[in-house]
Amino acid sequence: MLQAFRERVMGWLGWVIIGLVIMTFALFGLGSYLQDKSQVYAAKVNDTEISPRELQQAYQQQRARMQEMMGDAYNPALIDDALLRKQALDGLINRELLLQAARDNGLTISDALLAAQIHAIPAFQEDGEFSEKRYRDLVTRRGQTVSQVEYATRNSLLTEQLLSGVGGTVFVTAGELDRAYRLQNQKRDFAYLIVSAKPFESTVKINEEQIKTYYEKHIDDFIVPERVKLSYLRLNSDGLGDSLEVNEADLEAYYEARKVSLKTKEQRRASHILISVAADADEETVAKARAEADAIRARLAAGADFAELAKENSDDPGSAKQGGDLGFFNTGDMVPEFDKTVFAMEKGDVSEPIRTQFGFHIIKLTDVKGGEIPPLAEIRDDLVREMQQEKIDEIFYEQVEQLTNLSYENPDSLDAAAEALGLEVQSSDWLDAKGGPGIGQYPKVVAAAFSDDVLEGGNNSEPVEVGPNDVIVVRVEERQSEHQAPLEDVRDEVIAGLKQELAAEAARSRGESLMTRLEEGGATLEELNNQDYYAYRKAEGVTRATGGFNPEVMHKAFTLARPQEGKPVDYSFALSNGDFALIRLTAVTDGDPSELKPEQRTQMARGYENMYRSLELDTLIRDLRARADIVIPQDSE
Repeated sequence: MLQAFRERVMGWLGWVIIGLVIMTFALFGLGSYLQDKSQVYAAKVNDTEISPRELQQAYQQQRARMQEMMGDAYNPALIDDALLRKQALDGLINRELLLQAARDNGLTISDALLAAQIHAIPAFQEDGEFSEKRYRDLVTRRGQTVSQVEYATRNSLLTEQLLSGVGGTVFVTAGELDRAYRLQNQKRDFAYLIVSAKPFESTVKINEEQIKTYYEKHIDDFIVPERVKLSYLRLNSDGLGDSLEVNEADLEAYYEARKVSLKTKEQRRASHILISVAADADEETVAKARAEADAIRARLAAGADFAELAKENSDDPGSAKQGGDLGFFNTGDMVPEFDKTVFAMEKGDVSEPIRTQFGFHIIKLTDVKGGEIPPLAEIRDDLVREMQQEKIDEIFYEQVEQLTNLSYENPDSLDAAAEALGLEVQSSDWLDAKGGPGIGQYPKVVAAAFSDDVLEGGNNSEPVEVGPNDVIVVRVEERQSEHQAPLEDVRDEVIAGLKQELAAEAARSRGESLMTRLEEGGATLEELNNQDYYAYRKAEGVTRATGGFNPEVMHKAFTLARPQEGKPVDYSFALSNGDFALIRLTAVTDGDPSELKPEQRTQMARGYENMYRSLELDTLIRDLRARADIVIPQDSE
């Protein structure tokens, strides 16, 4: 059969097929067959492309920052990866828009400024000086080229130049500060009465017609969302280390390999005598301070006690009383000139006077600790645990890879993966898109369960990380579409909601009748108070920040107009929980800007300037985005 087919293809039929192929290439082009259909950019901003690699790097940096901020509270299962990726992409788009705006406005960065910026980066320095070799070595080690680093640095400086120019236009007038202070520190006197709806629930009467009407009126409140029951496998590292043993040879080799990182950080203890002189002092003042420092150094050389001279002469109030003692500190903790001197001294040495931004220092190195490699016996247990954990991680990730492969190769069942890894296929309770009990507590698991591939395609999910060395694979076993809950199934909820609604109406009716009496002058709020139904409070001299009062009432009280000619302002409204509130505002006293001390006024001005800068930047970004041509492929959204 195959031979016959071959003969036909090589005959007239083969020429027909070849002709059709040639015609197809002629009509549609060879490129339509050979071109890469995969996504080539994560976003395009005015014809400038942001690559998927850039997006991935920004996403990883965003995730790392979040992990650093949250510390031990970080839980990968609670991280919304889609939101994090969107934030990373928005940041890249905004950065590109600002860069393009800077260029369009003719901003440039000189080579001298670029060089100065790179030379000032501590990572590229040795002994406080820029090192060309260190610079190139570090750049190469990071998988970059010098050109890439300089291009990125130049762009960063260009963007900063634009933002500085925009932010530099911000200012706050004295009048604005005065008005802001008056409002922020405004005090109000008022009283309020809250008519509680809860007591009325026991007095309202309801019938079947009201129940049916309420159910139909609030039909959208009784929709049962789409929900699923899941089968799942959970793989974690529990018990993986129970049988792991570390032999002596491996431990010693591990210790040798870790020696550099095990070395404790060296700390130094020093005392100093400071002769204070301003950084911008004139030559005569500097010379006078230097002469004073030289005289003290001469007395020390002659045998004078360092601590006594420090107590008598040092201008550092924090250390003078302790004989100049600064305690132990790490490299980098002090200003560069001081730091460089201390870490070049031998214990017991006394330096010549050195100048920093604070003045002239005479330094004595009193102690050195650290900088040692602990013996193996001292840290044995810790290293054994590290080695065991590394092995556990290695085994776990091998198992995750196996779980991933088996779940993908057998998409319609978890049995093969369960058997290979010795896991039990477990079942969840009903879960909807908002989650549920058990594994429904993990948003990433819920997202995987309701993804098209799992929900519609009926496939196994990829392993979802829900904790350190803890992953879950799910598949949908049962699915229930969104539907209207029958009245008989939600009857209790309907009755409860109806009672709350009728009680709120009763509270409003009672409150409005009380408001009428109040406005007619028949009684004060305090006199209207009924301990069974009402709650009366008096607030005198409260500010917006004062606590202890109903928040909704407080907010409303500070929006009411000022009382005129001693006549109070009365107001009533329904609270969000169904209660009804009556307010009587009697006095408004503005804050007095003259109370502001100069330093407080300065701090307040800075706060408002920062707020205005933030608003200006937000406005700039919104404007640039509105005028830009931004294309985001669906895969990046």
